[in-house]
Amino acid sequence: MRTMSRSRMRGASLVTALALAATGGTAVALPAPVLAQAKPSEHSAKPSLRVTKVSARDDKSIDITFNKALGDDIRQFTAANTAYAGQYITLDGRPLSQIAGTTVRPVDTPDRRTLRVVLGGDTRLEDRTYKIRFDGGQDTLADLFFRAADGGVLPGTSTAEIPFRGTARDAAPVAVSSAAIRDARTVEVTFGTSIWSGMPRGAYSQTDIALKDGDTTVHPVYVEHVPGTDQRTYRLFFGADLDRDAAYRLSLAPALRLTGSAGTAAEAVESDVRAGGGAYAPPRIAGATAGEQGDEITIRFTRRIAKVRSGGEDLAVKETVTGISGATLTDDEVRGFLRFPGLTTDRGVPFAQALRSDAAYFPDATTLVVRLDSGHRLKPGGHGSVAVTKGALIDVTGAASTSTGDTRVAIPGRFKKPGDDFDPKAPDYLKVDTHATTVFQRYDYTVSEDGVSVRREGVFDKVVGQTIKTVVVENKYVKATFAPGYGARLLSMIYKPTGHDLFYLNPVGTPYGHSSTPPGTPGNSPFYQNWLMVWGGVFPTLTEAEHGKYWNVPWDFSIDRRKNRFAITMTNTDTVDYPYKPPRYVYGATGIKTSVTYALDARRPTVDMTVSLHNPGDQDRKFEYWTCTTLAPGEDTYDGSPTMSIVSPVKKIYRDPGYRWMEGKEEPAGQPGDGMLKFDRLKKMSEWDRSGIAYGQDLATMPQGDWWGVVNHENSEGVVRVGDNKKTPGLKLWEWGQNSSFDTNPYSKGNSARPYIELWAGASDKFFSPATLKAGQTLSWTETYLPTMDLGDITNATAHGAADVRVDASGNVRGRVFPTDIGQRLRATLVDVSTGRTIDTERFTAGAHTAVKLDGTVAPGGQAKLILTDDDGRTLLTAQSGL
Repeated sequence: MRTMSRSRMRGASLVTALALAATGGTAVALPAPVLAQAKPSEHSAKPSLRVTKVSARDDKSIDITFNKALGDDIRQFTAANTAYAGQYITLDGRPLSQIAGTTVRPVDTPDRRTLRVVLGGDTRLEDRTYKIRFDGGQDTLADLFFRAADGGVLPGTSTAEIPFRGTARDAAPVAVSSAAIRDARTVEVTFGTSIWSGMPRGAYSQTDIALKDGDTTVHPVYVEHVPGTDQRTYRLFFGADLDRDAAYRLSLAPALRLTGSAGTAAEAVESDVRAGGGAYAPPRIAGATAGEQGDEITIRFTRRIAKVRSGGEDLAVKETVTGISGATLTDDEVRGFLRFPGLTTDRGVPFAQALRSDAAYFPDATTLVVRLDSGHRLKPGGHGSVAVTKGALIDVTGAASTSTGDTRVAIPGRFKKPGDDFDPKAPDYLKVDTHATTVFQRYDYTVSEDGVSVRREGVFDKVVGQTIKTVVVENKYVKATFAPGYGARLLSMIYKPTGHDLFYLNPVGTPYGHSSTPPGTPGNSPFYQNWLMVWGGVFPTLTEAEHGKYWNVPWDFSIDRRKNRFAITMTNTDTVDYPYKPPRYVYGATGIKTSVTYALDARRPTVDMTVSLHNPGDQDRKFEYWTCTTLAPGEDTYDGSPTMSIVSPVKKIYRDPGYRWMEGKEEPAGQPGDGMLKFDRLKKMSEWDRSGIAYGQDLATMPQGDWWGVVNHENSEGVVRVGDNKKTPGLKLWEWGQNSSFDTNPYSKGNSARPYIELWAGASDKFFSPATLKAGQTLSWTETYLPTMDLGDITNATAHGAADVRVDASGNVRGRVFPTDIGQRLRATLVDVSTGRTIDTERFTAGAHTAVKLDGTVAPGGQAKLILTDDDGRTLLTAQSGL
């Protein structure tokens, strides 16, 4: 259960995100991308969206106000692509897009009902009547994203002309209308006009913003945008108390490039600062509330927290510019700075003793969610408090908490039961729809004359829906969607007991990575086809590195349907040698025949992916094969969690030479300069400050090395890929970086950063390092994708489930196992590795939501093994600590 879903968090920070936005070759035999297909509009029958008012603010800007709040799609789109809406709005019959430099932006007001037109160049309004009209041409306005938050649409392809009176009043240049000390560390600044770009957000370490008093100059350490203020009001936080009686003058340097409707400030923007304000109040707990199911409490703080001091260590609470954190804490770390006097579970266990091992997370820097272990709930109507250790909270100004008083936790008299419709006793079944479709929303583009590449100038300021045929298969446990017509993908895998997807799908695709060399010459793109567009899911890449040659083209396929089993086999033969590929792609047309079979069994919550590579020729062939996965478990299909972490047996990684920033995160694991690092902090998504590539090491030789995956620490849902890593020894890691993932507006053309973790399974150890398929040889393996529940980490996994076994320094053992043989009678046994003694054992029926827990002790320094068996004594999984 989560306090705040990813979509709700994104919506909560949308206003901030909006304010941030500045927002001839030779054809070859490579199949071209599928062209855009028109999709009939399917919109709800909500009352229509309509324009209620058009008004001129000044001679450069026009406000268009609607009868209801606008939807996130049009607000995000116009924030990310300020040229977009101007194509479909005419001023006196002339499209705004024909007035050079004109933009249309969402206005940051509480009602979210207004778009603002800012006229470009020397174009100005006069004191006369104008007429505005929305005109979609051949497109319905709703399909151009002119929609309301409640689903209502701007109907039809055009509107009537709407008259309004212009004005000759000059647009105001960027200027501060007021600046005042709110308290000893905070100055509130309000501009006289909307600031479209230039003001920083979040932690600030530059000197372009300054307060000056005589010879004294101080700079803020944090800048906060105040939502709902028309992009006009900001708060500056300082790292030490200001002199509240000083005659400060605020100076905003030209280097900020503060931009309003009248243009960019060429000189410093300055203002006197009104003195006053009270003392700065250090951070403390503002309130605490039990979750609706009683399995967690949400603690709210009065300030943005930068660090938590626990057990003598400072734990960073990072946040992205749009206010998303994702920092996680263990049970020991929580107990190191929080107390829970009087707070108990319904079993009478003290709250602090019933925490999960992955006990807490910050959805944002002012909120901490603390979670109980599965099987524990707060006592309905109970009483208890939470208190923080003195000095444990350090806010963004560096102020430390002083209050240690108890804050009562609001606990209702009744909790909701988990609200799912999953019935574990329902009959098994297999349902197949071979005539399904899905729509990939993406930027419109044209394919170049070479029939393969897409150049930057061929991407338009418009999003279209590309309808793609799919095959949808579901059983009692999962719903899987396959797209053989777009790169042979397993597009989605929804775990029905939670309704969450294991994978990530891009809500808006955008071409990127274009070549800048002249058409008809070898490209300099990172990608084989001189461009790429992220969609998501799981798919094969061949026979070159990166995303290969066939990520966006149809594969041949056939279906095998039996009583309790479904299989779809997708095939492709590598016959392509694109003449304008970048020079580092060297393998040519290998002739390798690839077969990928995805299979589901009616009785299991897993999908098998069997890959077969055959070289029919009489010569050995160098090649690369990688399975690409975009993983984001425990969320809706288009969402990812900032709390995600990689789970894997890997203990060291090789960082790609282009990403030396990783050396500041991990300790060396090899010789100086060889790129080998320990793999610890970078397991957490929140530690990826920027994008990067690394490669896991030694998978093929590890005794528990045939798996890896991702866990979401908001709800302990995960996804694991189990394979034969002797045949796929490569593990490539890619992430966009925490800030890029969660700060990027998905409608930003050319920016494909998204909130998922991309892990790759390779037949070779790293990109541009080939494997060899001998003449006549076939290489094949099966990789299985499975959900995990109730596990914060994993020690080992097989197709039958995943287990986590931990032994602390005192010899206390904790074991958990989540089997995929749901509904079957199984036995889990925990044994002492050195003596063979049984520590704990349990016979149980495997469930869909929780892991089975075992515990006990071994001698200090000893290790334990968990063994999962079925009723016939067959071993399904072993997981040993310390390997």
